[in-house]
Amino acid sequence: MFPIFTPRCMQLSAVGKTLITRTSSFLWVYSSAIVRTMSDHMDKTAQSFREPGICEAEVAAISQASETVKVLTLKVDDPTFTFKAGQWVDFFIEGIDIFTGYSMYSSPTQLKETHTIDLAVKLSDYAPTIWVHNQCIVGSKVKVRAGGDKLVFDPQPGDPSWNVLLISGGIGINPLMSLMHHAADLRDQRKGNPEGYTPGKMELLFSASSKSELIFKDTIDDLTSKHSPNIAAKFFVTKESAEDSSISNRRIDASDIKAAIERLGGPLRCFVCGPPTMIADMEGLLSNAGIPPSDIFCEKWW
Repeated sequence: MFPIFTPRCMQLSAVGKTLITRTSSFLWVYSSAIVRTMSDHMDKTAQSFREPGICEAEVAAISQASETVKVLTLKVDDPTFTFKAGQWVDFFIEGIDIFTGYSMYSSPTQLKETHTIDLAVKLSDYAPTIWVHNQCIVGSKVKVRAGGDKLVFDPQPGDPSWNVLLISGGIGINPLMSLMHHAADLRDQRKGNPEGYTPGKMELLFSASSKSELIFKDTIDDLTSKHSPNIAAKFFVTKESAEDSSISNRRIDASDIKAAIERLGGPLRCFVCGPPTMIADMEGLLSNAGIPPSDIFCEKWW
């Protein structure tokens, strides 16, 4: 089913914060210091589903996806930690009062097989992100809690074989990359389990300011090559001329949306993640192309 919205009753506390949630309302209890330093992430996701529990994690690997994007692999050995494709983690750092959220770009299958998750973190002037880019090292300890319900892709055996259109702007590729990995894993699993979920077709439209910011392009190319024609992708660069025949030097427009919808056919679900202005534009184009609001799922990533 797409997406999964699951109200949960939970009580937890961490880093001086106490969150008490009930199925119909949220009650926040803060110290005065936390009121002054509460993160934007918490403001914007206060009503989002969160798993009941915060787990320890260790940084197992660090790499650079671009000049502005750092990639972390976290080892999470706690067996209670789970996530669904498209979710994010609340990310807690010892000594930093505020916390933020980063989307997984890896699949739930990777977590099951290796006890690891992958995050890509865009450089900003936000304290947790500065720590990731300037202080984090292999072996650093952090804490994580999975959450999110806007882009969840968790089909079960017997669910309809929805076709899926993914539209990403910049670092918004993270949760959509997780969806692509999960779709590929479901296809591989289907080979050994004919009664498992049958994925529909999937296409990604990925726009970034420059070719270097089309992070994971090589990985996406590998996925689409392996699973063609069932998984496809098109790339766009908006602020430079990329001398690459696989990249269009312009923004995603109405013709791209129309063509993707025609290639995919129905039934169709659309997942969009990127800056707020880009999401508003894409929602308008999808609506004009005849996609009902109930089949458009968006996550703004500031």
